[in-house]
Amino acid sequence: MGADVALSGGWSVLDEVTTLWAEHRGLTFPDSLRWLEAPNGDAVPLLDTFMAGCVATYIANRGALDAEQRGILRDCAHDLRSLRRRPRGDGARYLARLLRMADLIEQALDA
Repeated sequence: MGADVALSGGWSVLDEVTTLWAEHRGLTFPDSLRWLEAPNGDAVPLLDTFMAGCVATYIANRGALDAEQRGILRDCAHDLRSLRRRPRGDGARYLARLLRMADLIEQALDA
């Protein structure tokens, strides 16, 4: 079930996520995030990989994720928000973009 909600300025969530994803894919994974772990022990690079799969699937499915993928996206975003050490600089911007995509997708699918 696709859920492509309109944003201000005529953009849709799918448009914005697609744009953010294209920017994100062009980035190198920041060194400052390589050795960070979420409180549950999951490494940030692993969470990044899981979230990337969910975002790519959302785009490929034109705005749809199944229940399992939604749960993975939600859990990974929660874990990244729970980091004990807050990254700075490139790491902070990298995570902010990833979390923005997760938030947009969740809001669209909840609409």
